[in-house]
Amino acid sequence: MAHEVINTNARSYPSEYGGYVEVTAVLVSGGIGDYAVYIGVGSDEWIADHGDKLSFEEAYIHFPVGLERSKYRD
Repeated sequence: MAHEVINTNARSYPSEYGGYVEVTAVLVSGGIGDYAVYIGVGSDEWIADHGDKLSFEEAYIHFPVGLERSKYRD
């Protein structure tokens, strides 16, 4: 399933195995003017297709400006 990536928000967290793991939230557009946010570890495209979908409340933490509840795909 192909999604158009609108924006990303990457954060790094420490790992018990050394170094850091970058976790990325990917905001993608839907086919009817809606959008959703998926989160995971990997390329933006991989996360958009295979990442875990966030609730609106969680997505808003990553994208607080411009995210509208009425357009968010649950």
